[in-house]
Amino acid sequence: MSTPSTLTVVESVLDEGRLSALVGRTVRAARLRVKPDVSLTVGLEHPGTGRPVGWARLLWPVSRVKADNAARRARRHGRSTEQYELGDGMILQVGRLAADPALAEHMDAARRRAVAPEPDDAQVLRYNPLRRLVIRTAAEVVRITSAPQDDELLLRSVIEGRVPVPERVRLPGTETGPPVHVSALRLVGDGDLGRVTSLGATAAAGAGLAALHALTGRLPAEAARRLPGSRTAGRPEAAHASILRALAPPLAARVEALGRRLPALPRGRRVLAHGDFTPDQVLVRLEDDAVWLTDFDRSRLAPAELDLGSYLAVVDPETGAALLRGYADAGGDLPDGAGLRAGIAHARMARLVEPLRHADPLWRTRIDQALGELEETCAAH
Repeated sequence: MSTPSTLTVVESVLDEGRLSALVGRTVRAARLRVKPDVSLTVGLEHPGTGRPVGWARLLWPVSRVKADNAARRARRHGRSTEQYELGDGMILQVGRLAADPALAEHMDAARRRAVAPEPDDAQVLRYNPLRRLVIRTAAEVVRITSAPQDDELLLRSVIEGRVPVPERVRLPGTETGPPVHVSALRLVGDGDLGRVTSLGATAAAGAGLAALHALTGRLPAEAARRLPGSRTAGRPEAAHASILRALAPPLAARVEALGRRLPALPRGRRVLAHGDFTPDQVLVRLEDDAVWLTDFDRSRLAPAELDLGSYLAVVDPETGAALLRGYADAGGDLPDGAGLRAGIAHARMARLVEPLRHADPLWRTRIDQALGELEETCAAH
């Protein structure tokens, strides 16, 4: 018996017609999580509205047991999943949002305590299968995660009042941990800087980042010890190459070679870093350019160049200059040009496989283009 290759399965789900035929309703892939020759998890959305509508998992023979476990968990919470044999030992499992194998228990708890509505009827802001669901209610943004949020909530309690962040809302009956899997923040702003252009708000975001970095030496011992990601993060090119070897070996080889040529980040001082500082992580109120920083689940001790480079890597020069101006005016220790260029290169490497993760049918071309740009950057330095 010969099972299909990982590449064959990925190409099948990226074809909207073939995926819809597999699932039995009109959908398209919105997110992918690839474990070569083990599983492919797909976030499903409605093609017309872009609204998340569920998930699917294609499982190779080695991981078939996961389907049975997920079905049992769904039934335990009054949900159901659909399961199809695809031949060659492959199995397809499909479910609505509320039957997500890793989130069902926590979504059910939030619904029973009237913290959040039924997920499939809610206004969903973000959905990452098996990882996170973010729901908007009338006055709050509710985050439901498979991983505990305790460390992030501890960090948030330290930075509130010192860094512009949305106010945390206490949810009676859901925060009985540790561990805590459901939390909420006050609904603020009119959108994020990924969708709204404002140089004034961008400068304010830079000032907010400077305030975060300035807290490094003031962290209580417990917060410093439990800081998410405080351990040295692994090099992203290794994870990228492990996936690309199963999908596009020439790209994998280029990623590995490029990883050895990335400009070195400055050694020395580490700051309390956001860890994923991009425009879509900054909420803005248009009337006065007030901003709030969000999503600290990747925070860690790291060079300031990584946070600044992460933002600069995705904005135009004028916007980048506004960010740096706001950072410096607020007392941030602005890195030199070489440090910023290194931060940008590392940020681009970290995001290299985003087209694949976000189910872009042109992922191979996008990654090839991004690799080419990074290769040119490294050759010039």
